[in-house]
Amino acid sequence: MTKPCGAILIAAVSGRALARAAADARYVPLVVDFFADMDTQALAPALVQLPDLARGFRWRPLEGALETLAAHAPSPPVGLVYGSGFEDRPDILAQISKRWPLLGNDPATVSAVNDPARFFGALETHAIPHPETRLDRPADPRGWVVKRLGGAGGSHIAPAGRAHPPAKVYYQALVPGRSVSALFAANGQDARVLGFSEQWPSPTPAKPWRYGGAVRPARLSRKATGAMTATVFQLAAHFRLKGLNSADFMLDGEVPRLLEINPRPGATLDIFANDAAPLLAVHLDAVLHEALPERALVIEDASASGIVFAPDAITVPHETVWPDWAADLPQPGERIDKERPICTVLARGRSADEARCLVDTYRDRLLAELRASRTNPSAQEDYPAGEGSNR
Repeated sequence: MTKPCGAILIAAVSGRALARAAADARYVPLVVDFFADMDTQALAPALVQLPDLARGFRWRPLEGALETLAAHAPSPPVGLVYGSGFEDRPDILAQISKRWPLLGNDPATVSAVNDPARFFGALETHAIPHPETRLDRPADPRGWVVKRLGGAGGSHIAPAGRAHPPAKVYYQALVPGRSVSALFAANGQDARVLGFSEQWPSPTPAKPWRYGGAVRPARLSRKATGAMTATVFQLAAHFRLKGLNSADFMLDGEVPRLLEINPRPGATLDIFANDAAPLLAVHLDAVLHEALPERALVIEDASASGIVFAPDAITVPHETVWPDWAADLPQPGERIDKERPICTVLARGRSADEARCLVDTYRDRLLAELRASRTNPSAQEDYPAGEGSNR
């Protein structure tokens, strides 16, 4: 058996994908998140589940969880890798960095990338195409969306005409096109684009831009690929980005308009996973040694992932047998509210279209099986929405 490279702390809203990436790179993952899914438990020798997902990460509970994990580490942790949940909390990242090496972008970089004035100001400086963006509400909000600062996953985006948005928001004009994301590694000066994926939404009336899934590879022209790659190079150097990051574009024909940069490993970890170049190893090489891969990832087949949302409130049946293509698996008896995520489904195919179709098929099959196995639906109706649920 190959000796592990060491223990690594992981903090994210959901830590399973990072835990999988750590295990693939021969690290021992020690995870704190809000779900404690069954497959995360299988991957991580130590895991702490935080309460109160609605309030997000707070330093005191997180500090205690990380101390507990470090005490259970087989060796002193190499450091901490963070995922989603810290976009608007660079102060917590700063607190973490006082105790453990922060293996990713530093708090100042995260703050700068998520500050609309600084970020879109940089796009103007570098003449990078992007949707018109402003901090104040437009006089005519039609054709505009409002985005919460530090939001992720698309659920924080709403039509700008809605009343009473939260205080920390910015406004952006809607632009046409396909949602394309570039996964890249950066070392503070240079960057390497590892691949492109295409994303799709899973809309609801209240959340029309909610993230639904992604497929790789994206079908792109040479011109569009070149333009997005150039943008990544410019901004990786401007913000001194490090490790794995992603850049999200709206691609209209061959014209990409940049929406945002996610300065952390993101939602496409699963579909870019490969044995030849484990993604967490790529991340750590870039952060710790300023080493970048020589070229983009070479992965022969196509891959897709999609989130399965609950069409109605459910309680996960105790007899559920999860298929191999499902991940982020909830606990038996766990309460999942309407429109909250149940799990993720993963698929591989000979083409992007085939992989995407398989994701849809798997989602429908899983929902049908969950409906068929619900033996006592009336008990769920007696369970107040949100009570006893961590999703």
